[in-house]
Amino acid sequence: MAIRRRIAAAAVSLTLVATAFIAGTASTAASAAPEDELPVFTTQGPIIDRFTDETWNPGNEFIFPSVFHAGEYLENPLGEWYVYYAPHDAPGGINLMYADSLDGPWTHYDANPIVSNVWDGIYDVSHVSAPDAVWNEDTGQVFLYFHGENTTDRYATSEDGVHFDYGGVVMTTEQFGQNATETSYNRIFDNPYPENGWEHAMFFMVNDTSNVRRIGLAYSHDLINWEAQPGWVVEPTVVEGTNVAGPEIWEWNGAQYVLYGSSAGTIFAKRLDENLRSVGDPMPLYIPSPFPPEEGRASSPQIVEEDGVTHMIFEIGGRSGTTIAHAVLDPEGTRDPLNTHSEDPMYELCAGEGSDEFDGDALGEAWSVVRDGEDRQRVEDGDLVMSSPTTSIGGATIPQLPVPDGAWEVTTELEYAPTANYQQAGLVLYRDDANNAKLVWSHALQGQRFDFTWKNNGKDRFDTWTWEDSVFPPADMGGTVWLRMSSDGEWVTASLSTDGEKFIRIGQPIESDVLAATGVGVSAFRGATSAPDTEARFDWLRFTPSEDELAACEDGSGPGNGHGPGNGHGPGNGHGPGNGHGPGNGHGNGPGNGHGNGPGNGHGNGYGLLPS
Repeated sequence: MAIRRRIAAAAVSLTLVATAFIAGTASTAASAAPEDELPVFTTQGPIIDRFTDETWNPGNEFIFPSVFHAGEYLENPLGEWYVYYAPHDAPGGINLMYADSLDGPWTHYDANPIVSNVWDGIYDVSHVSAPDAVWNEDTGQVFLYFHGENTTDRYATSEDGVHFDYGGVVMTTEQFGQNATETSYNRIFDNPYPENGWEHAMFFMVNDTSNVRRIGLAYSHDLINWEAQPGWVVEPTVVEGTNVAGPEIWEWNGAQYVLYGSSAGTIFAKRLDENLRSVGDPMPLYIPSPFPPEEGRASSPQIVEEDGVTHMIFEIGGRSGTTIAHAVLDPEGTRDPLNTHSEDPMYELCAGEGSDEFDGDALGEAWSVVRDGEDRQRVEDGDLVMSSPTTSIGGATIPQLPVPDGAWEVTTELEYAPTANYQQAGLVLYRDDANNAKLVWSHALQGQRFDFTWKNNGKDRFDTWTWEDSVFPPADMGGTVWLRMSSDGEWVTASLSTDGEKFIRIGQPIESDVLAATGVGVSAFRGATSAPDTEARFDWLRFTPSEDELAACEDGSGPGNGHGPGNGHGPGNGHGPGNGHGPGNGHGNGPGNGHGNGPGNGHGNGYGLLPS
């Protein structure tokens, strides 16, 4: 018996080496071996408008696409290709869309959902979701797998891929064991190593009593009866964060890989051995943009080949904002949207207009200061030095420059050593005391931490469910970091680096028009506490150069080569900085002590570590 889904087994060899950053007591960067070189996929954008497309969509989000080559197996299909997908939250429901090409356009089946959370006389659950469709050659049917509840994986069968009969249960938490509390999000495939005696295999996500999500394995002879295997295909490391999910198998250059999403938001790949267990370090395959619609998160990939082109259909977007997207293998593509300027990641050779190296004895004319005070800030020895008064953002001194129109990006190098709760220093995007955003290096109950937070009409946004707004540094990070805020004109995002070369995303994006900031600058304070007044030293603040400014630097015709005063005043249009890889912002759980505006903003443990 065999199943078919026409998943690509591409054989192109590219010269791109993926680099995984393993953070721990002493962080190291491990480069993949030549046989582990992975291609780059460039996004083509969403294939669904989750707000305006007329289809079953109770929660305005879609997850876990499953690609099925209907034209190869079905008589008179609706289109050459089917994609099954689902809303995430209750009541869920399995949807279908179809197209004559993987490039689209896609049409929603007019009677979605094709599988609901209630199947008369069989089950009545809160939701069904996460479909996976394969062709069963022995029965001549589409087998569609899905979960509902998260403790139970099921299947249904169909002659036409549209109308289904219920099949049964294929996996449960009780069946899997190992303290499992969820068994869901499964992918079914022909076992690439049938010499172990099994024709088919299943990867699926397993949550357990520790609230850590891993990838489990089961085998089958008939696609109906499954035998769970002990142990794990993938366990999360600090690179991925607390959770890994959305698994897929993929053959590349003659080797088998497991692909999966992560708390860090990146789609990773790991080599598989003959027992379908992952080996080696996780390698970034797809690093999403921090801007919407990707919002720094991608997962659940399926890679499919059509007419010599390798496509990836996958999910993108933050929690409660997920949709289905399309990417293609791109030999000229760039893997990491945060790190595309390796020759000058700090813009030392070409800083944009408005940048300031703090080489004089005072701030330039372009600066203004909110709540100026000589005892709080001074320019000396090439640094802007700021004390940390006992206040929150509402009483802080904030030297700032005008926010440029359109797209912009600003970076600062910060020397700081927060040692007590509520101490913090960093970048501030400011309209007024009730409307601002901070990217700060801080200290809380668990130690040093980085936060990207937004105060909107006096109310703080801080994600206490997935902790997406914070990252913990490695223990050996040192006393200097690089903080960066970026705007594409519509959204503001944040990133940071601990080595001045490789940046990672932190936090959720902020709508530029809603924040409506007028100034961008720096600040330091320590809340209403008895924490020591630790000084923060900002070595410089630089705008990323525009394309025209870069061209002028390259031909020597414009200011900005080198650094020092005289880079001019005014806005600079940002574009992609840096080079390298290395997401590391995992997530965790648990209460903690707040900081920022004094006690009361709860923060927790368990974040992933930054690369150093």
